[in-house]
Amino acid sequence: MNYKYIVVGIDGTGSREWMYKDGSNSGTYKFIRDVHYGAMDIDRRWFHGPSNTITGSDNEPILLEALDFIYQRISTLFPSIRTRSIKPLEMFDVNSCMQDRERTTQQMMENQGYDVKTRVPVMVTQQMLKTQPLTTDDVRVVLIGHSRGGLATTVIARMLSPLVRVYFMGLYDSVDRQNCIDGMNVENVRYVAHARRHPDVKSRTYFKNTSLKYIDVEQKEERFFHTSHGGIGGSYITDPREVSTFGDSACLATITTQTRAGKIEAINNPALVSKFGKKMDQICAEGSQEADQFIRAQAAKYGIPIS
Repeated sequence: MNYKYIVVGIDGTGSREWMYKDGSNSGTYKFIRDVHYGAMDIDRRWFHGPSNTITGSDNEPILLEALDFIYQRISTLFPSIRTRSIKPLEMFDVNSCMQDRERTTQQMMENQGYDVKTRVPVMVTQQMLKTQPLTTDDVRVVLIGHSRGGLATTVIARMLSPLVRVYFMGLYDSVDRQNCIDGMNVENVRYVAHARRHPDVKSRTYFKNTSLKYIDVEQKEERFFHTSHGGIGGSYITDPREVSTFGDSACLATITTQTRAGKIEAINNPALVSKFGKKMDQICAEGSQEADQFIRAQAAKYGIPIS
């Protein structure tokens, strides 16, 4: 059967700075590039991740642009959907800050004697999913995301609930680094593969993962890999000169430590080095490749035409 595909990838924070021009150190970019269906920017589109490293606030417009691309492609492929006025859920439905402001405004208006009805977020229900006008036999929506891009793709899947179920979601260490958006629940998705950084690598220990609760997902596969948070997405630092103030030194072969005798070079993460018999830069390199291969193998298992 010749399926229609709409394939979207959203990269991690700061990808404009750390990604090579050819995209060879971006798992999301390579995935979208290597899907053998349609043309880039027509049926397949890749987006840079947010540039605001602290709040990730520019993740929302990226998310909305990606959602608009998917909806426009669906409207083109299935014109009757447009005439039936079936649209994705609004940003309000997945943005806790918007909902809080709505409740605060209602309380203020009620205190002044006005009768105001608060908007209620639309919940994804079984009835909604049963009445979707499209199925994964009509169109296979594939969403790929790294870091905050994983958070965005999780939210997009929920927002598509009135229209169609997402066929496959590939997550490269999805993290919750944006206060207003809740992406813990992965819902309205058929198949999920989530590659996560192994805690023994001690990479970005203050980053909390998201997209971890799989609601009515037909099949999910979650695995841990010995590489950094960036390494899961394809980019990791092995040169100490490239580690910024808030950078990730988990993949350095050696680190500088302060002793009473002065600064010395010491083996980074000696426990893992002893376990694998390799230095951390090599461990991270192999773990990064394995994570990317895992996402691709899972996608291919479900029939997605990727090399």
